[in-house]
Amino acid sequence: MTMMIGIHQQQDKVDKLYENLGLRAAPLTAVGPFSSKDEALAWQRSMQKKTDDCQIVDMGAADNPDSPWYGFFFER
Repeated sequence: MTMMIGIHQQQDKVDKLYENLGLRAAPLTAVGPFSSKDEALAWQRSMQKKTDDCQIVDMGAADNPDSPWYGFFFER
């Protein structure tokens, strides 16, 4: 199994990704909120180092300074 990991500011996009992958029954872990993109990226890097088989999911270039950041990961 591969661990999928990413950061985002829009939960609906993550929900749609998860649904499109057909993973409705699999557990999704979400963390946050993080106060900045840098903080969320630091979390993502630390999780990537802890996981042997990990793939980063790029959720796009959203970067609204008024919205918090969140992280997620799941097995695929």
